[in-house]
Amino acid sequence: MTFLDKWIEWLPILLQGLGTSVLLTLCVAGVGFPLGLVLCLLSIAPVRLVRILSIAVIEILRGIPLLVVIFFAYFGFPDFDLVLSAFATIVVAHSLNLGAYSSEVFRAGILHVGAGQREAAMSLGLTSWHVFSRVVLPQALRAVPGPLMSFLIMVFQSTSLAFAIGVGELTSQAFSIGSKTFDYLSVLVLAGLIYAVVCIASSRIVAGFEAKMHR
Repeated sequence: MTFLDKWIEWLPILLQGLGTSVLLTLCVAGVGFPLGLVLCLLSIAPVRLVRILSIAVIEILRGIPLLVVIFFAYFGFPDFDLVLSAFATIVVAHSLNLGAYSSEVFRAGILHVGAGQREAAMSLGLTSWHVFSRVVLPQALRAVPGPLMSFLIMVFQSTSLAFAIGVGELTSQAFSIGSKTFDYLSVLVLAGLIYAVVCIASSRIVAGFEAKMHR
């Protein structure tokens, strides 16, 4: 069997794993980005204690390696009578990680809105809440899609860590094929090419989106 024949045989299995990786990425985005916005809002809250606690949570989540978070959720949560499936564990762990990192993106977007616009809105008689919800937040959300989409590409890459607890994503499927054929090099090269194609294409889309947003 030639090199190419092997790839043709393995490709459907790896594409199935790719589908799981993409699904994980979308689920993480659906949980992690809203969590990041909440953490951001708490980190700039007027109450000092709330700011301190939220910043501490963000820094701790940013400081712990993602694989450690995965293992803690998968093996540690059962001690608190909370048992998650392997898929749910990956979504939870990645969402906590993404929430911590994306909170800084949201925060930068909010701080990007000039003080002059806030003062102008206040001069029109708007309350602080209305200024934030109608003037500051909409502009901040328009400024952050590009960086958030870049984070999403990194989330897709890091879903390979799901292999550690048996989720059947792309890397896991590649290792499964390798364990049966003992041809790890060939199958991992193919898996790497699939990752590269998806990530490069996504990066191009993000770059085009950002260019369009700045026109």
